[in-house]
Amino acid sequence: MTQLNSQASDLQWIKQVRSLLIEVARASLTDIPQLPKQVSTDALPLAQQAQVIQEKTAQGSDPSTWQSQQSQWIEAVRQLLLELSRIALSESPRLPENIAHRTLTLVETAQDIQEVAEKNSSSEATDRPSPSAPLDQLLEQVQAELQAEQGNSVNPEAPEWQRILALLTQIQDLYHQLHESTEESVS
Repeated sequence: MTQLNSQASDLQWIKQVRSLLIEVARASLTDIPQLPKQVSTDALPLAQQAQVIQEKTAQGSDPSTWQSQQSQWIEAVRQLLLELSRIALSESPRLPENIAHRTLTLVETAQDIQEVAEKNSSSEATDRPSPSAPLDQLLEQVQAELQAEQGNSVNPEAPEWQRILALLTQIQDLYHQLHESTEESVS
């Protein structure tokens, strides 16, 4: 589950980066190029998130992920965001002359990454049980994923793991009781 959450978070980051870079490109192509106001608040957190993505990737993530394959792009985005952040904090912010070209190139790559990642996640979604699948199967899948997360946890013996797995077992038992009582009512 953490991998799926991480993937979704990283894809959200791409959308935010893409949106900000589009604004920067637009602003740089106007008659009087100016830095968009949101750059001062958005650029540094996005650059920091890029560094987090890079660190996760360096810790041995799957080389087939977009994060591994696009590590140079992530670094280019991080460097540009840091540069934009410095410009925004300067007394007289001026956009570099080549900023439109640089941002548009990064935006194109972001679009490509988004399309591939969304296509891959939609194919992964077809591998998972659909919401119409019996709840029992979904609960079993959640239990298996939680147990896998517990195994990868820094502290797999933490009482929180035991509580959540016990709660899940209770939910499964209640579901079975409810399902059986519903079947008896119908009969």
